[in-house]
Amino acid sequence: MGIRFTKAGVIYIILTIFMGFSAINTNNNLVFLVVSFMLAIMGISGFLGKANIEKLNVRIHPVEDPFAKRGSRFILEIKNGKRYLPSILLKTNLRDREITFIILKPLSSIRQETILKFDRRGRILLDDVMVSSPFPFNFFVRYKKYHINEEIIVFPEIGEKSFFNFNRNAEQNTTSTNDKITMKLEELSNIRSYSNDPAKRIFWKQFAKTGELYTKEYTGEDSESFRLYFEDILKLYPLEEAIKIATKTVLEAYNNSIPLTFTISNETYNVKTDADKRSVLKRLALYDA
Repeated sequence: MGIRFTKAGVIYIILTIFMGFSAINTNNNLVFLVVSFMLAIMGISGFLGKANIEKLNVRIHPVEDPFAKRGSRFILEIKNGKRYLPSILLKTNLRDREITFIILKPLSSIRQETILKFDRRGRILLDDVMVSSPFPFNFFVRYKKYHINEEIIVFPEIGEKSFFNFNRNAEQNTTSTNDKITMKLEELSNIRSYSNDPAKRIFWKQFAKTGELYTKEYTGEDSESFRLYFEDILKLYPLEEAIKIATKTVLEAYNNSIPLTFTISNETYNVKTDADKRSVLKRLALYDA
């Protein structure tokens, strides 16, 4: 726990010291009484200020899956463990995001939403939350660090391009009150390493760049599943860029109800449900992290 003097507190202390010297020099009982009252106010301020930020329990809960380089919603919850005293004018600071709680009744809790942004993927430890308050007279700001030790998995940054590009069909069903938008997969769906494939499927542009043979895979509208091999993406792009592309591809496939088979490090995932999607994103988040 620490304490920081405010401008009002500094002025009050200087005034109290001045009044104390005046009481000694004048030997005036009334001035002594005023000084005693001012010291009592300072003592009460210290006692109430310390008790105000004691016995709190702070927790953080994600509202949505966090992605690197983008703001994600979290719920910050504070519980007051004091039996009789409320906590007033609390201010929390978590990763430079401040939230103010006006009043927290005894043995109650309060929640408030905040936005957190992470610069990298992988495991992130939210270890400390700083709680401060100027209560009761704004003479001092007392602060205390609370440990939350909450580990979260931050999914990779979402790239701008993917191996799946979905186009909207502008057809509209005029007999229905709702617009029907058909998602159609473009002809080229994947690029993989060459393996005795027909010459017409060879990706010659990539061969000109890298000197290695790759095969283009095509899909029709009635395809049931699409395959994506992460190791093949790594042959074309740097690690972080490959992870961004894979993340974008997985999200687009899931959001558009396109069955996707994703293979990474000999692990195969069939991306059909939300749990499948989160498993793949977690695997990408922890890849070489």
